[in-house]
Amino acid sequence: MFKPLKDITILDLTQVLAGPYGSYQLSLLGANVIKIENPNLGDWARTGGDDKELSDDLMGTSFIVQNGNKRSIRLDLKTKIGKSTFKEFVRQSDVVMENMTPGKFKKLGFSFDNLKKINSSIILCSISAYGQSGDLADRSAYDHVVQAASGIMSTTGTETSGPLKVGAPYIDYATGLNAAFAVTAAIANLHKDKSAKWLDISMYDTSLLLMSSLVSTTLNSNIKLKPNGNEAWSGSPSSGCFEASCGGLLAIAANTQKQFESLCETLFGNNMEENSKWLDLNYRSKNRDLLKKRIASAIKSNTADKWEINLNNNHVPAAKVKNFQQVVLEKHFVQRENWINTKLKKSNKKYFVPSLSFKINENIIDDLPSPPEIGENTEEILSEFGFSRLEILDLYIKKIAY
Repeated sequence: MFKPLKDITILDLTQVLAGPYGSYQLSLLGANVIKIENPNLGDWARTGGDDKELSDDLMGTSFIVQNGNKRSIRLDLKTKIGKSTFKEFVRQSDVVMENMTPGKFKKLGFSFDNLKKINSSIILCSISAYGQSGDLADRSAYDHVVQAASGIMSTTGTETSGPLKVGAPYIDYATGLNAAFAVTAAIANLHKDKSAKWLDISMYDTSLLLMSSLVSTTLNSNIKLKPNGNEAWSGSPSSGCFEASCGGLLAIAANTQKQFESLCETLFGNNMEENSKWLDLNYRSKNRDLLKKRIASAIKSNTADKWEINLNNNHVPAAKVKNFQQVVLEKHFVQRENWINTKLKKSNKKYFVPSLSFKINENIIDDLPSPPEIGENTEEILSEFGFSRLEILDLYIKKIAY
């Protein structure tokens, strides 16, 4: 099995989505991820999701998605003994991941300077809304707030509808992947540089980097970008979304000359008027509205499903706009094997959760160990870090680690 991080121990103090998703991806690469939770309700995501019964059991669907393959310990970091316990964990670990508002982890006594005194090779990954520096550093935020702050919402919708939020929490997941990427890079760097590293991962930075072409356009020109609706950012006059006979939408990307010619052949055969004129890109650009009307009229003559097949058969990228129910029933979705099973201990029911974000020519993992109950692994974790049975009992009695 492909487990390049199997000798790496990660102390995961993150909660909700971005941080836990990052540490989850690292766990799938073999890392030993220890989820350190506050002594009360633990990770806030434990009570999230649409299944009330699971949420009441502190195993909400929002938690299940990115917390399998981890172990959990309750640890009170506000107490003197809790702090010393955590310091011992740091001494024996490789990575610390946290997503507190900048400054809070330091106030607990765990600044980067303090951590590297404990472990000179420690990797600290700090995930936040706006980063560890700058005017907005002390602000907290969630996905949709960062979408507003970073300009993403100004690119969606139309001039009529106004700004719209992107449907799914993409910034959370992208930030988690960014964090996993950064941690993996820092681990690889240990082969040549054993000094401690502090990784600063922000949702704000991540969202802007996901729009690099748009940000670069703004920085390097006087162009004021407008909301793009369902139009392609390529600006191609023969790309966009078109309504089919079934009422469904069809997305088409005929950007190159060859793709445009194949599009014309598929939609019009040899019947397109003034065909030679349309073959000229400048003519298409000047008459884009007329061209789009011609394409829209042709697409209306058949279903989105049929056009998707016909256009792709002629090497024109096209897809029907689908909902999730349609997507997960597709054969290709199943064939890609990106979703794996995890079982919950109480219900013994299987849930599908994401696998690694890439494919490799080795088996990754079949079934995933279930997400931990809060504090489920406290005793075994303390024992692994060298705490005696009496010390563990004392931590339990004082409700510092339990």
